Parts: sequence; C-alpha cells; structure tokens
Amino acid sequence: MSQAIGTAVSKTPAGTSPPRLLIVDDEQHMCDVCSRTLQRAGYDVLATNDPLVAIEALNNGQHFDLLLTDIKMPAMSGLDLARIAREKDPEIAIIIMTGYASLENLHQSVRRGVADFLAKPFELEQLRLAVDQALHKRAMQQDNLRLRTLEQLLAVSEALSATLELSELVHIVLDAMIERSGFQTGFLLLGDEPAMLHLAATTPETARLTDEGRALAERAFTLQQTRYEETACYGTQPDQTLHAALAVPLRAHGRVNGVVVLCNQHSTTLRPGIQQGLMLLANQAGAALRNATLYRQLDEAYQRRQELDHLKSEFIAIASHELRTPLSIVLGYTMMVRDQVEGSQRDYLQRVMESAQRIKEIVDDMVNLHYIDTGESQPQLTLVDLGETIYQTVQNLRSAAELAGQTITVNLPDALPPFLTDREKVMLVLNHLLSNAIKFTPQHGRITITVSIRQYHELESLREVSVITPSASLRALPWVVTDVRDTGIGIPMHERTRIFERFYQVGDSLTRERGGVGLGLALVRELIASLGGAVWVVSREGEGSTFSFALPLRRT
Repeated sequence: MSQAIGTAVSKTPAGTSPPRLLIVDDEQHMCDVCSRTLQRAGYDVLATNDPLVAIEALNNGQHFDLLLTDIKMPAMSGLDLARIAREKDPEIAIIIMTGYASLENLHQSVRRGVADFLAKPFELEQLRLAVDQALHKRAMQQDNLRLRTLEQLLAVSEALSATLELSELVHIVLDAMIERSGFQTGFLLLGDEPAMLHLAATTPETARLTDEGRALAERAFTLQQTRYEETACYGTQPDQTLHAALAVPLRAHGRVNGVVVLCNQHSTTLRPGIQQGLMLLANQAGAALRNATLYRQLDEAYQRRQELDHLKSEFIAIASHELRTPLSIVLGYTMMVRDQVEGSQRDYLQRVMESAQRIKEIVDDMVNLHYIDTGESQPQLTLVDLGETIYQTVQNLRSAAELAGQTITVNLPDALPPFLTDREKVMLVLNHLLSNAIKFTPQHGRITITVSIRQYHELESLREVSVITPSASLRALPWVVTDVRDTGIGIPMHERTRIFERFYQVGDSLTRERGGVGLGLALVRELIASLGGAVWVVSREGEGSTFSFALPLRRT
C-alpha cells in the first residue's frame, strides 16, 4: 500500500459544508427513515443496507463525520463495521442502533469507541438529538486534539529555539516527530537535493535505514509531499524488519531541506490530526535546521578567517623582522656611496634610496600593526601641541607636494591648547593621511588641513562616522577634529566602507599606478582607536576626499 498525503487531509472548516453521515442498516425501511430525517436536519447523508458497500466507500477515501449502523446484520456485525471505520478514520463518530440491547453489546460498543447507543424502536427526535450530541462531542475532541498539538508544538518550538547546534537540533526534531506520531523508529536526512540527502540522526541508534527507506525519502523530497508506504522493508532493528514507513519533508522558506522517515514493524493507522501536527512540526523543524546550518557555516567561515588573520599576523611579524636588517644595510651603504659620487650615478643612487625608503615605510606599517595586534603598542600620553605637530608633518612632506605642484594649507583655530595624547601616533596618522592626499591629488591640486573643536553630540550626528562610546566624563569634554581635504580623484561609494580594512585598496590590483599595499588607512584606524578617538571619510568621486579624525581634548 502506498499513498501520498497532502494538506487535503485537513477537515473542511465548520460552516462551509454540512457534516457527512454514513447510515448502514439491513432493513431498507430503517435506512430510508433515518436518511430522510437527518437530511431534513441539514446533514449530507449516504445510506445503504449493505455493509460491504459502506466498506467500499470508506476504502475509496470518502470522508464521513459519523457512522450510524445497526448492530445485527446478516453480512457483517455493526461492531465489526465500526472497528473498520475507526481504523480508516480514528476521529469518526459512531452510533450503534439495535433491537437487542444487552450489557455485552454495550460493553463491546464502548470498546469500539461508540459515541451513543440507540435502542430500537426510537423516536426521530431522539435520533436527531443523538447525532447532534455525537458530532458535538467529536468537535470538542478535535478541538482538544488541536490544543494538545499546539501545546506540544510550543514546547518543541522552545526546545528548537534554545540551541543553534545542528547536532543537538537533529535529535530534538527526530525525538519530537517520533513522540508525536507514535512510530517506533525514525531517521532524519538533510540535503538540498534528493540525491544529496545524508543521514543526520537515527532513533534508536541500533536502527538502520534500508535502500527502500532512502528511496522513499527521495520520493517525498522530489514530490514535496508526505508519503505513507507499507510495501517493502524500509528499515531494520535487531531482530525486526520495519514494513510501514511515513516520510515527511522538512521545509524552510518554501524549499525542502530534509526528510524525516518514521518506521513501524506493522501497518499503522494514519490519524489526520496527527498528520497535521507532523506537517506543522516539519515546517518548524525545517526552519530551525536551516538556521543551524547557516550558523555552522558562518562559524566555520569565522574560524577560518581567524586562522587566516593569525597566519597573516605571523607573516607580518616574520617578514618585517627579516626585512629590517638587510634593508638597513641597503640604506646605509647606498647613502654612503651616494655621498661619494657625482652626476648621473648620484641620481641613480638617490632613486635607490627613495625606493628603499618606501620599502622601509611599508615594513614600519606592518610592524606597527603587529604591535597593536599583540598589545605591545600602548599609548604614551603627554601634552601635545597639535598645531606644531601638523606643521612638522607638513614640513616633512613638503618636498613631495612641491614636486607635484600641489599647495598645502593649514587652518588652525585661534585658541588650540595642548591636550593629552600620544604625539608619535598622531604624527604617524597625519603622515599617512597627508601622504595619501599627495598621492591621489593631481598636479597643481590643493590640500587643506583644518582643525576645529566640536562637542561630542556633533560627532554623533554625522552619518559617515562610527563614533566610539567613551565614558561620561569624556563625552562631556570638547573634541579636537582634524580634517585633511584634497581635490583628488575621490572614492567610489561602494569602496568607502572598506578602505580602512587591511590590505584593501581602491583599485583592481596591488600593481596599479599609485602603488602601496593597503596598510596605511588600516593603521590610521587602529592608531586612532587606541587613542579613544574616531576616524571617517567624506568623498565624492571626481571631486576629492576629506579624511577626518577626532580625539578628546583631555587636559589632565
């Protein structure tokens, strides 16, 4: 036996169609009387005097809300018919009619789950009342079942929300499905394609999924339908073969991402209410398992990134150490030979000196970043005259600016008192920002350095800056803001959020025209962060950029 089970198993909502009744009595006259009476009461009735016709209707999948049957019939006992009807639909209401009322018949009727017992002859009003009461009782039982289902789903949902560990979730899901369904064995398979399904959990651990069980899971995945089959061996346990199986697809965001295969040793009655609960649970489980899978992938990517960051830091430390000594020798001997020659040879050696100096600056950046990462570079706070520090930095780079025909202007406020900060770090930040401005500003461009004093709340209002959250005492202080503005090429919008990342460059490759390895702005960010400040950029492509950093104006 094989059948697909979809959402059609749910009952029609009350009020959209009348309850459907099946009446079976070997006396045609009794069938006609009961049928006309209940039809006038608004019910949809199928009546027959042959129990086999009733069984055929049940086997054909016709749905009935209530069975009204005589207990004594030549072809079959009404109690046997009630048992068959109950196997087909455990929620069907049953009323037994008989002219042979006895304690034994009553006892057997109760065992068959009979809702009422009508002794012939009975009044028609008594019949209508018994049917109304039986259907009302059935509706209450269905409501209670739905309530219990919701309670169970809530408990399972809380358990699913309590963890993102995939290894825990698969067992929570599988145990909940087994408990909800009443099946004895379960297998949970995960995958994005039928052929890629892999076994993620088994309960109990001694059970084994057969090839037929896996094929059933693939069919349920492909059809995206819950399927029940009992035509093969779908799983095994020690000394047992499991010949009944229910495959329930797991869904997340409209896509199937796994299948739960539930197995029993013998045929199992599929209760519609249980099926609905399993489908709801499958949707919850599918979403939880997808989230756990994404979390695991994210965690693995994060761990990999940490490993790469560690390797990169190790490379920086080793490379900078190994480069410094030979670089010092190159610079020393080149300078000594340059001072002893004239003409074109001196020019050649000067170019060697400039290139070696660029290498030295890159190595220094790598060393400084390594010291920051290892915590070896702690701020040395002293009272610093920012104006004097800016003028010294400009003086150091003036020759490079003049060579490009650029003008550098410094605007300082009338009163800029010294404040506590690390002078070397601030000078290094200024050097990088001014060097970048010179590098990316065309011939005869303008570079302007402006210092202003602002309040903390003014910085918070700037969209471009991610301001650190200082202590209340620092928030109450004025903040010194330094802007380095150029009339250069500007920065594309999509690049601005990444220019402060290590080794990131605005360009297609490390060998572009202006050179560099993408460490300068990363170092600027780290240095300003170590001083408790903030750094940001405002730029428009083709019109230039303004790099700014802010530091608290601490006097003590």
